[in-house]
Parts: sequence; C-alpha cells; structure tokens
Amino acid sequence: MDIVTEYGIGSDFFEYIESHKSCDTAKLLLASKKPGPAFDLKFAILQIECRKRISRKVPELAGMPHFIFPSTLSTEQCTCQPVAQFHASLLDGCANVLDLTAGLGIDDYYIAGKTGHLTAVEKNPLTASALKYNMAMYRPGMTVVNNDAASYLASVIASHARFDAVFIDPARRDGQDKRTYGLSDCEPDVMQMLDGIREITDTLYIKASPMLDITLLTTSVPHLAAIHIVGVDNECKELLLKLDFKTTRQEEGGTCVNTLNFETGSDAPQQLAFNTEEQKTFAVNYGSEVLAYLYEPNCCIMKGGAFPTLAKASPELLKLGQNTHLFTSAEPHHGFPGRAFKVVETIPFKDKHIKQLHKQYPKANISTRNFRLPAHELKKKLRIADGGDTYIFATTLPGDRQVLVITNKLI
Repeated sequence: MDIVTEYGIGSDFFEYIESHKSCDTAKLLLASKKPGPAFDLKFAILQIECRKRISRKVPELAGMPHFIFPSTLSTEQCTCQPVAQFHASLLDGCANVLDLTAGLGIDDYYIAGKTGHLTAVEKNPLTASALKYNMAMYRPGMTVVNNDAASYLASVIASHARFDAVFIDPARRDGQDKRTYGLSDCEPDVMQMLDGIREITDTLYIKASPMLDITLLTTSVPHLAAIHIVGVDNECKELLLKLDFKTTRQEEGGTCVNTLNFETGSDAPQQLAFNTEEQKTFAVNYGSEVLAYLYEPNCCIMKGGAFPTLAKASPELLKLGQNTHLFTSAEPHHGFPGRAFKVVETIPFKDKHIKQLHKQYPKANISTRNFRLPAHELKKKLRIADGGDTYIFATTLPGDRQVLVITNKLI
C-alpha cells in the first residue's frame, strides 16, 4: 500500500498536525465527525497522539515534523532513543546490515546512520509503508521491504547474498496477544531460523525478553558470544544476544556479559562487564553491620548477578551477606552503578522498635532485599505511606538478623 495516497498526506495534513499539536485529541476526534478536510482527519489526529506518547521516549522525533506513525501500538513497542543508539554503536562501520523485524524503525534510523547500507524488513503493510516514507525522508538510501522475516530470509539465501550483520527483534506476543518470553515462543521463531541466518551472515543480534534466564541462555543458545543486559532508569528493558557463527561450538571459559543502565540526564550509562565463569573466582568482602552508606546495584547488575565483579571493582565496599544484594561502606563511594544512600539509622525488625516508626517516618519508599515479607505487606505492617524523601530497606544481616535501614538518597 501507499500510505500517502491512502490517507491523503500532504502539506495541509502536516499543517493541521502542527497547529493542533497541543490540543486534546479526544475533543479533536469528536469534532472529526463533522465534514472535514481532504486528508484523513482521524489519521492526522493519531499523529498528534503518537507524538505526545513518544516525546520522552525518542526526543529526536520532535525535530522530524514529517515523521509518520502507523499506530499507537508502534509507539509502545518501539525502542527508546538511548537504547537504539547503543544498538547502532554495535554495528558501527558495517557495510551491509539486515533488520528482519523493523517495526516503526527507531532502531533502523540510528543503525542506518552508522552503516553503509541497511535493509529493513517489515511484514505489516501499513507499518512498512510508513517506514518507507519516513526513511525516504530522513534516511534516504535505506531499503525497506514489505515481507515476513522467514520468506525474505529464504529469498536472500536463494540469491546467495550476505550481510555483515543481521538484527532481529521477535514479537513477544502470541496469536491471542498474550505476552511470551522464550525465543521459540516469539514471532518469528528465531531458533528455527538460525541455520538459515547462518548462511547469510557471521553475526546475529537477537533482541530478547529481560525475563529470560541468563544461565539457561548460555547453555541453550548455540554460538552465543555475548549478552548485553540493557536497562533505562533502573528498569531492565531487554537482553541483546550476540551470536557469532564463526564459532563451531559454545566457547569454553564462560560468556561475556555487559550490563548497561541508561539514566535520564546522564551522558553515559552505568556499565559493568563480566565473564560468567571468571567472576566465580573473585573474592567478595562481606560486612556484618550496616555502615554509614548503603548501595543498591542497578537492575542490570541484579539481573546478571554481577556481584562478584562489582566487589572486585570496588573492594572498599562490603556486601551484606551472600544473599543480601546490598553493599555498605564507612566512607562515600562515588560512581557506584546503582543507587547510593546515606544511612540515618538501622533498626532491628522487632515490634518494640517498629511499633511507632510511622510517627517518625509517616512517608517513605520501602524496598525489601532478602527479607521475609514482601514490600507491600511490610508497608501495611508499618503503616507508612508511599512517597517522601526517606528510603527504608528491609533486609537480613549475617546471623539471620532482620533489620530496617533508614536512609536518604544521595544525589
């Protein structure tokens, strides 16, 4: 299909979007029932809604007034800007790259800026047409193909073409629109496609669910060379798997894992890399008491279990027990990859100590780490409301001592 012809996209279409960009789209939709302009008014209003939804996720789109969104779903499923830029950095300098599941094309916009040529495949006709229009406008020279990944892969194999790298982001929804996680449960099934992809490239990047088990991946995915655990504002967003088909078997000596947490307002991500086998040999310094400062590793380090590597990188930090993934120190430690707090007091988790705690701290942000109660039950027991500047960590110290650590977050 041709999205321009289908929706009457022209100068008046974009003028309407610009002049109504601050309006309530629900009210605009009610007005759209009246006789309107030559272009598709509802589709123009959709553009206004999508721009509002994606403004923080991909700020650069604010400078692309002619960018077309095929649906609101495309804004929800697309990659955020810092993560897309990271994807592109991994492909920097490649002469020829193939994306088998393009979607809205945020990844492709940044990848195309780093590579010689990018071919993007998208099976949905409307999404593919929007992608073709957008990339002709903002990334001219990129090839967009409306096809499904498996069919296009078969045609590439038949033509004996090859690519420096292939990128794929299987949809994590099944036919009933239920969320899926396993690589073989997503669409397309990338595990069934591995032999075919191997015929056209030596390098494959798979964007996978952050719910997948790291240890299981290292034993079940052939040719796995590296895992990138990617988070944004301390929320784990994805696992990016790099497969190297030049290796004939799973390499011995562990898998390289790279954790990256992108924080809003920060120029560089919190980053920590480790080897799954090598870090088993690292010694960890443990502490039995909470000192003046408390540290909580970011979500990506938590996901990867990179605590021994973190301990090796910062030996002055003491870990509060093998199963308590919090660190402490007597002096402030700068540059910690996570959140840092100044300890106000540490209270034994006993009725006589916590009964009146809500009077002293009526509001607090409560977290539990290796504690017998989940956070929502602890909040109810303490009768403390959410919010405020106080952070309370409920945890277990060596000797099975349950404590509440009252803290203030360090900027």
